[in-house]
Amino acid sequence: MAEKRDQWLGLRRMHLRLRFLQGESTGSYVTRLAARNNRPAEEVLRSMGTGPMPIDPQYTEMYVSSYARERLATLAGHTVAEMQERLIGLRDEFLMPEDAKADWEWPWDARAGYIVQACSLCAARRGTRSPAWLILPDPWQVCLRHRRWTDNSRSTRHPYIDLSGLGEVVRAQQRLNRMRKRLGPAGRWVFADACSILVRSGYLEEPAQSKQWGVLAATLGEQRVRPLAQFSRLVLLARDLAWLEVRRLSRALGSTEYQDWLARTTSRHGHRFVEPLTVWHRQHRPLKQPMPQLFGEGVPSSAAVRRATGHALPSPLAPVEDLTCLPWVRLPNSMDRLFL
Repeated sequence: MAEKRDQWLGLRRMHLRLRFLQGESTGSYVTRLAARNNRPAEEVLRSMGTGPMPIDPQYTEMYVSSYARERLATLAGHTVAEMQERLIGLRDEFLMPEDAKADWEWPWDARAGYIVQACSLCAARRGTRSPAWLILPDPWQVCLRHRRWTDNSRSTRHPYIDLSGLGEVVRAQQRLNRMRKRLGPAGRWVFADACSILVRSGYLEEPAQSKQWGVLAATLGEQRVRPLAQFSRLVLLARDLAWLEVRRLSRALGSTEYQDWLARTTSRHGHRFVEPLTVWHRQHRPLKQPMPQLFGEGVPSSAAVRRATGHALPSPLAPVEDLTCLPWVRLPNSMDRLFL
């Protein structure tokens, strides 16, 4: 910014610190920090520089300049590095350009990811009773601690979906967590490929026609229930893809087990999955060239990973459609608010 700044602006830590929520959006954190210290959000922002009035963080993400990021870190009582580690929106890739005319912005649509409501019980454990909002690569989250499914719905009547009677969804998330821990960065593109295969198959397109999901769909709407109705199958697909991908990436995939995998997997999932699984199988042949180390200290370049594996190295908020090597993903366009 061209004008002279106040050198003392935002150089004093606020009286009360705030506990982080995993995956929280920057806008939600700033709003909670203000409420924690019994201050209007506008006052906190004025200590960070100059820019537009705040927007309710349930609608979009807040993006800041490097100057505002430093001031926010000081106000919060953390280093910039600590803030970047805990708030994805403060990482360098999401900073505003140096020649920006303001220190922050609240664009109508988040540049990446979805705004998803945080589990209110998790938020309460960290000292907040008001809604908190996350920025995630997928438009939902499963809280295993409290058995809740939250999404980017803005419903005040049904802010979450109780999973206490939906054990299959809970078990599916547990399997997904184990798979991602084992695969590391590759877990995201395996999940993305499973999403694409599921879309192509047409599996459970109309949950209202299912006895299991019909009542919930009548209450919450088919669009909101569809991800839950598909989730168990989606994770089973991801698990089967992961079995092959783990062996492929470790250069331990033999030709016999490569061929056997397709027959075994199509038999397990049924005829409607044969075509998309066959396409995926052809695109994930045993590797013939050295594979960049995904799990060591040095992070390989995305270009090197793509050359070796056919997939990009995922960024934290990379959407499914950018990660999959298959062409069938159908997700909302950038202006959609799924469940408003």
